Amino acid sequence: MSMINEILPDFRGIAPYSQQQIEEALNFLIKSNQFNNGARYFYPNWSDAIIEEKLKTCHSCADFQTAFVIPMLDDLIKNSINQLKIYGLDEICKEGNHLFISNHRDIFIDAALLQHWLHYHDHPYTEISLGDNLIVDELIERVAKLNNMYTVYRNGSKIELVKNAINLSAYLRHSIVEKKVSSWIAQSNGRAKDGFDKTSPGLVKMLLMSGRKDMKKALEELNIVVSSVSYEYEPCALEKAIELQTREKTGTYKKSRYENINSILKGIEESKGDVTLYFEKLNVERIDFSGDSKSTINAIAKEMDRLVYKNYNLYKTNYMSYDMLYEVKEYAGFYNKEDLLAFSSYIQAQSDNLDIQHRLLKIYANPVLNKKNRC
Repeated sequence: MSMINEILPDFRGIAPYSQQQIEEALNFLIKSNQFNNGARYFYPNWSDAIIEEKLKTCHSCADFQTAFVIPMLDDLIKNSINQLKIYGLDEICKEGNHLFISNHRDIFIDAALLQHWLHYHDHPYTEISLGDNLIVDELIERVAKLNNMYTVYRNGSKIELVKNAINLSAYLRHSIVEKKVSSWIAQSNGRAKDGFDKTSPGLVKMLLMSGRKDMKKALEELNIVVSSVSYEYEPCALEKAIELQTREKTGTYKKSRYENINSILKGIEESKGDVTLYFEKLNVERIDFSGDSKSTINAIAKEMDRLVYKNYNLYKTNYMSYDMLYEVKEYAGFYNKEDLLAFSSYIQAQSDNLDIQHRLLKIYANPVLNKKNRC
């Protein structure tokens, strides 16, 4: 605790852009041919003149998001999602600002669909966490920060990691309590690669670093809402399976410089079938605060997991994977022979490697296990 008290918060390196930085970033984009080419990837009919005109009408992060991101999300939903269902936000958004903590399946879409809903229901966008591993060049940094993102530093020495955690904790509490701005953050570092959603106790510990000694009040102050996002067809499922296989065989996995950016693009373009987002407030009265700090942190994480699993929407793909993986017919009532044939063909089309196919099935089957065993 003494080390935590000795470190003074400094938000300059992590906070979303100031107004001056927003203007500088927009001017940078106006002069960037690379940005124009990137914009035309999503909007092929936009000329350089149109892009420049749109940039010049932007004076805030919200302006940039509305001009450049919302139309892309409109197309994403239209072209790659069969049916999108979102539950719980109407009532939640009547109650002020919140810290949204979500399971994490796609680098971009998990948080973006929340922003899309907020836009069309006349609510402010949230701030969004941005892992420093995604900042691979100047253009990406400016585009990300113009999406109202705050930076989460994941690398460094042990002391640096502690300092960064303390600083991030103070910033999030400052945003929620003082700025009265909502924020979005994933339940753990990185996406769930195996379909097993789990809240990191480290995340909970970080959130409480900036709070008072009364852990219950410190948690209540953040107005936490737990988000559960579920995809009928997992974004970048093959890439996740390959990464897990490589880590198991070699002990490590090193991403190429733009691999995460390519994953974002593939996640946008791939067919996702039906998608469901469910939002529920964290009820701190369900959590046992009577133990030591470690047991309390684990209890908080466990309750967040319970909400994710309870509200996770299972699809035919999940039920079929479970039955195929365990060679049973426990959920045969949720699909027919045609469904099973089509899904088997989908799995086989991803890879002819049997180990990869097995890992793909686990991605879809693990949510069934979570709902069975942990709700």
